[in-house]
Amino acid sequence: MSRHHTGWICLLALIALARTASAQELRSPLMDRGNSVIQENAASLMPTLRGRHLYADQGVRVGRVREVRVGQDGTTLLAIVARRRLLGGGEIGVPVSTLSQVGPVLTMQGTRDTIRAIPPL
Repeated sequence: MSRHHTGWICLLALIALARTASAQELRSPLMDRGNSVIQENAASLMPTLRGRHLYADQGVRVGRVREVRVGQDGTTLLAIVARRRLLGGGEIGVPVSTLSQVGPVLTMQGTRDTIRAIPPL
């Protein structure tokens, strides 16, 4: 291989390495600590919410809570609910902050139509 080609190959390799390095996500210890706190919160809510029925307005049974996960944004806790077939089926994510407990009943606001409109995960 000529010296000219070797120089071009090295230059292209350096450009590829630079792109890979710049595309990596910047992380900080503060972000890692925040993520671990969110994960701990999700884990602590699991025994409380898992297996419970979730109801909406006017006593509509939405489904049963399967688990608690951290949302894609990394800051929201989601209750993963197995939605009843009558309401569209599939699993949906409901922000834990929107849930409330009235006596022993776990509730959320919403009508049949709004629950059907929630896209499945």
